[in-house]
Amino acid sequence: MASNGFVFADPTPTPDNYDTFNPQDVFADSSIYTTPVPEPIPAPWASPPVLSLDQVLDPSDVAQIQSAGSIVFHSVGDTGGAKDPSHQFAVADALTADLAGKTRQTGLAAFFYHLGDVVYYFGQEKYYYDQFYDPCRNYKAPIFTIPGNHDGVLYSGEAVPFSLQPFYSNFCRQTPTHADIAGGVYRTTMTQPGVYFTLDAPFVKIIGLYSNTSEGATQGVISGGAAGTAQLTFLEQQLANALVERNQGDVRALIIAVHHPPFTGSSQHTPNPVMLTDIDNTCAQAGILPDMVLSGHSHLYERYTRVVENRQIPFVVAGMGGYFNLSTFISGSSGKPTPPVTGTDADGNPLTLEAYNDTQWGFLRLTVSAASLGAEFLALDPQTGAAAVQDRFTLDLSQHILTSGGAAIVVPAKRPALKESKPKKLKHKASQKTSAPPKRKPSKGGKRR
Repeated sequence: MASNGFVFADPTPTPDNYDTFNPQDVFADSSIYTTPVPEPIPAPWASPPVLSLDQVLDPSDVAQIQSAGSIVFHSVGDTGGAKDPSHQFAVADALTADLAGKTRQTGLAAFFYHLGDVVYYFGQEKYYYDQFYDPCRNYKAPIFTIPGNHDGVLYSGEAVPFSLQPFYSNFCRQTPTHADIAGGVYRTTMTQPGVYFTLDAPFVKIIGLYSNTSEGATQGVISGGAAGTAQLTFLEQQLANALVERNQGDVRALIIAVHHPPFTGSSQHTPNPVMLTDIDNTCAQAGILPDMVLSGHSHLYERYTRVVENRQIPFVVAGMGGYFNLSTFISGSSGKPTPPVTGTDADGNPLTLEAYNDTQWGFLRLTVSAASLGAEFLALDPQTGAAAVQDRFTLDLSQHILTSGGAAIVVPAKRPALKESKPKKLKHKASQKTSAPPKRKPSKGGKRR
């Protein structure tokens, strides 16, 4: 499939060949230790950094989506197949099968929006063939992505001109090009205008942010220090533009995508209250709230409902895209929590853990129309690789009310923190405890994982 100079997949599907990989490449930099530090964010090559779907797909494809009245796309993060690539290939194969099925049914499966950590453990060019081009060689649609911490982190002495240079080279070219690292895979590079950018598509606008290189018990950031202020200015401008468009009758869903999750119960990662405060303050200043927040980083599936200004907003963590080591949800004295677990965040906003899955790899399928935003988590059967829906929800875009499995999600207007004998309130600020289990231990050392 080719469009506007792009090639998205090999002309003839080919079977997986990960068992022929060089073990040295598969294990990547797993034995190297480093302490990640925030890195400067490379400037976009276009101003403003906005990419329209019709710059990538043929106009006839975009017209078909408009005519059908909805758009379907995939999303997941943390796909890099370090150590054991079989999980990444299984997810990629399931994505490809789902894409083909949707295309046969409706012709509307439009793209894959990756939530970061394309490669592990360090974002070097040499890992892009094994961990990106080869697994995705049969996926016949565009792949857009924001960087994850592993895509940007550097180890001491790494010979690249700047953090994220390999990512930039493969996803932020000004024209689609066949990258040398892609070898015999036909897919061309993407033309995102920067590592943070807005994707304008029918029925949906996605503002993608880069939350830098932090890992483990440290927090992702979108501004300040080495990260600078340019990305926050970009977010302010894009939210202001979205408000103007909405006031003019543009009813597209507004999604913010950022690699580090604002909320998570992962045993290996931490919530990101500083980053969330930046996003909250910018949204308040612009006078517009996102309809959904998508993240990766934590290697499991999690879904939270946060209520802000009487709007129910889903916060979804989808970091189960193929990295070999799934995260477990932290346990308390009585074991893992049983959703729903309801409490408040640090600002007093009602916050509910609706669902999680820490045992299966998988991906998201999202369907957006003028009236609603729907999402399904498809989990892979470990024996057959077949994908089946494990969780689903729909957001009414006019009423800002969520339904889950056909039933409305009921969230109290406000609740105090829950007592010790019950699940804890969900974590927002670093000084607070996470939902249900006790405080997680900080990760040891600086090993990339």
